[in-house]
Amino acid sequence: MTAEELKVKTKDEIMDFIRKRLSFDEGTAGSIRQSETERKQHKRFDMSGYESKTGQCTVWNASVLNEFADLGIYDYTSYLFLDFYKGNPRLYLKYFNENENLEFDEWGGYGTTEIIYKIFELTIFSNKGKRRRI
Repeated sequence: MTAEELKVKTKDEIMDFIRKRLSFDEGTAGSIRQSETERKQHKRFDMSGYESKTGQCTVWNASVLNEFADLGIYDYTSYLFLDFYKGNPRLYLKYFNENENLEFDEWGGYGTTEIIYKIFELTIFSNKGKRRRI
């Protein structure tokens, strides 16, 4: 699915797309112990901010966000960085061809899919200019 195709979907359809994109492959899903209420297993951000090895959370969270790089989320920004501290997300970004450094930290209590949807709103669903990649 492309960003243009997502733009015409409902929020529920987009949230479902995000969950499917983050779903574990069959081999991984088969090895996860699930109860009846845990059927929607997918990759999630590590929101703790705590790590046993320096950079562990940052690398994992970047890999989760990078699952959507093909949609162009990074084409709208000079930088986009998601950080967590004690479960609270903070997004740092600077739009391409703009000078203002922005921080968004009002997403406490949001899950992975909601945070990614918010990032879509700030990037691929925005009217901001984007860089050419060709």
